[in-house]
Amino acid sequence: MELSEHLIAHRGWQRRYPENTAAAVRGAIAAGARAVEVDLQLSADGVPVLHHDRDLWRVCRHRGEVARLSLAQLQELRASEPDRLGEEFAAEPLLTLAQLVGLLDPHPGVQLFLEIKEEVLDSRPADAALAIVLDQLAPLTGRCTLISFSLPLLEAAREQGWPAVGPVLSHWDQRSQPALVALQPRVAFIHWRRLPEQGPLETAWPLAIYEVDQRPFALHLLERGARWIETFAIGELLAEEAGLAQGEQP
Repeated sequence: MELSEHLIAHRGWQRRYPENTAAAVRGAIAAGARAVEVDLQLSADGVPVLHHDRDLWRVCRHRGEVARLSLAQLQELRASEPDRLGEEFAAEPLLTLAQLVGLLDPHPGVQLFLEIKEEVLDSRPADAALAIVLDQLAPLTGRCTLISFSLPLLEAAREQGWPAVGPVLSHWDQRSQPALVALQPRVAFIHWRRLPEQGPLETAWPLAIYEVDQRPFALHLLERGARWIETFAIGELLAEEAGLAQGEQP
């Protein structure tokens, strides 16, 4: 089985670069990624910005939250993940959604999975938050799936005409809840630890398993019925796949 066509770069190539940055997305694409997942929040003045945590400390070494700072204030920060990566990316800025769209535009073969964090609901209703995001995301309509833990956000996306959405499941049994089934999702995401230990992974839609960084385990999950494997180690897994194709020992 060819693993490469099933891989999603989790926050870009997170193992090699600061997550959710232009460097991480460019690195994943350069490594051969066919799909990229990133996280999105809104600044205090309503600008979509890529960031995972509510707090900015781990990535930017700043005491504060994305939603409490304006875009101008956020642009003064650096998304360098210094504890993990030292000073190598000390100049790396936070990435806006508009910049991400421009970055992906020359790569029409790359799919985007955009996770809208529940934090956006702290300051805006779901429909208002989605209106801001979808306006900027329009150039990628045919190849972007909006994903979220928040059902109201996904319902708002559907109501505003976005064609592809996907829930991030908190537990395995959630996949059969009527409200989620009614969304007709393109995909459902779930952490591998929340899966049943054995048996086929039966769902009404394709399944993406996240935080899987080892090839044997990824192949095992695909054999059980998963469609996608989301990994922090996109470059490493693709390099391993290429090496095996050339006859190298695993």
